[in-house]
Amino acid sequence: MRVISVPQRRDNIISYAFSGEVVVATVDGVTDTFDFTNLPDGEATEILSHLDPCPVLGAERVNGELTLTLLKPIPAQPQRRDYDSQEEYETALEAWHRLWTDDLEVTIGG
Repeated sequence: MRVISVPQRRDNIISYAFSGEVVVATVDGVTDTFDFTNLPDGEATEILSHLDPCPVLGAERVNGELTLTLLKPIPAQPQRRDYDSQEEYETALEAWHRLWTDDLEVTIGG
């Protein structure tokens, strides 16, 4: 399974757990399960969830391979006033910038 993350500036805390082609998503402590095991080749036309926001933005199977597009929340940009030194601030800012670009597509499982 391929997972594509779409970074978005949000204050939500979102986590994912994967088991085969089942994704358990938790948004701000509320959980929902998305089972794509029986998704045929093609794109899922509607992904329903009681989570707000729905963290699964898309699902598509091509030649048997499942690709999921998931929301990746990005917290607010670090502010200099929140750090004791310029070095600590620059380290935090660099880490924040990496959130927007690192690991936007990964493969999970075989």
